[in-house]
Amino acid sequence: MSDHCIDTGDIVLHRPSGERWLVAYVRDDRVAWCGWPEGEAQLTDCELITKASAQGKSKLLQQLADSNHDDARARYARWRLADQR
Repeated sequence: MSDHCIDTGDIVLHRPSGERWLVAYVRDDRVAWCGWPEGEAQLTDCELITKASAQGKSKLLQQLADSNHDDARARYARWRLADQR
C-alpha cells in the first residue's frame, strides 16, 4: 500500500526505528504518533501496516479530542471533528 493513504488510527512501521506506531494524524509530509513523547516523523519513513476502520478512526479522534491535553494531536482531533459537523 502506498504511504499517501496513511491516516489517523492506522498502524505504521517507522522504518528508521523499527517501531510500530498508532497514527494520531498526518499533515502534509509529517506523521504524528500516539504515545509519549509527542512527536512527528517524515511520512516517507513510514509504511502502512494496518488500515483503521472508519469506526476506529472516529473513536481515536474522539479520544484525542476529549483528552485533557492541549498538544498538537488533541488540537488536530478537535479540528477534524469540528470540520465533520
